[in-house]
Amino acid sequence: MASQIDKTPKNQKAERIAFPKGLIGFFDQQVIAAYRNEPHKYEITSDNFEGTLTVTDEYYRELEAAGKTNEYISIRFGYRTLEDGNLALVVWLPDLFEKSKHHAIKWAAFHIKNGAWATERDERFENWVRRYIEGSWDVDNGPLFYLGETIQIINGLASEVVGIPLYKHELDPKQVSYPAAENSHRYEDAHKTLYGYLIDGLDKNCISALGTKLGRTLKIGSKKTVEALKELFPPLQNGTSFMPSVSLVSDQRRLASHSARRPAKSFPAFSTFTSDLYLCLNGVKEVLSVIEKEFGVDGKGANARHDAKKWLPRIVDQSQPNYSIVQASRMKGKTIEKVEYGTREDIKEVHGSEAIIIYFTDGSIMGLDTGSNAFNVAGTEKPFRPEDLSVDFMVHWVPPLLKKP
Repeated sequence: MASQIDKTPKNQKAERIAFPKGLIGFFDQQVIAAYRNEPHKYEITSDNFEGTLTVTDEYYRELEAAGKTNEYISIRFGYRTLEDGNLALVVWLPDLFEKSKHHAIKWAAFHIKNGAWATERDERFENWVRRYIEGSWDVDNGPLFYLGETIQIINGLASEVVGIPLYKHELDPKQVSYPAAENSHRYEDAHKTLYGYLIDGLDKNCISALGTKLGRTLKIGSKKTVEALKELFPPLQNGTSFMPSVSLVSDQRRLASHSARRPAKSFPAFSTFTSDLYLCLNGVKEVLSVIEKEFGVDGKGANARHDAKKWLPRIVDQSQPNYSIVQASRMKGKTIEKVEYGTREDIKEVHGSEAIIIYFTDGSIMGLDTGSNAFNVAGTEKPFRPEDLSVDFMVHWVPPLLKKP
């Protein structure tokens, strides 16, 4: 594939970046402002060096019902720094001209043909090129990704310990986004959204339950969420990141929401917010660390357990006493010696099945395969529906040899 060499002047920090000719384009990021104004139709996610723009599920169904799926949009973008410090979008053009043709005219008005690019090294743009042009997945994700991941781990850990997640809302990348422009208002707005997750989103019921589990009586009824968390875990007060991140987010949210707002000023919102997210990430990691230490539980392991439990089947009714599955209760208290599993031998006019045979140290054996009404369903003339098929477990119990007295 032909490639185009970036003409950015080379100095000690800048690097020459090769990218496919005619397959990427640059646009003023104001092009996505109109999409941001219609969050019921469009979803925009962004992190340190990458982002996506697409339609919501609800809006796609509307387009489908109206026969207007040609108005669909799905665009991957990155960022490139201009000489004045502002950011332009870098877009994989096939996304625009093939997946999103209806929107191409709108984007054309924001096309940057001969951008005056920053002469300093643009690591954000380099990372996007490395991942999406060169196909290197060694490029690390941005802080927003890891912030969301750490909150998930904390919630999984708290749910396993007391049955309540610490954060009411896990980070939604469609809601928590980077500043849309390089000014103080957009910077403050980004923190306002973050505040709803990191501070307002703390659950005092969980904090109280954690305290009870640790045998600590907390008086947190009228306290703010952060004060309640500090009362439960005093080390957070002296941490290097938790309180500074809380203060930063609170201050910027206050500027965005309280009283008359001061006029907007030109401001490096994107890069500053990136640094702020790293501080918030470290602050949330301090919360995770103190919970792990207090309860002696590994957070990642607890979260993996919490996620695995979501796949367990839900039992909504008890089996009849004469059903073979009731025999499974005989396993209680026994020690397993070995387990065999695989595909069950074919039986004429019976559905196929996997099977498990469990051997216990006392000599008893339990066989487990499946039964169904497949034969009955196959004999009807009605159109087959998935809900017409029912499957049950067939438990075959072999008692141990009993010694003659």
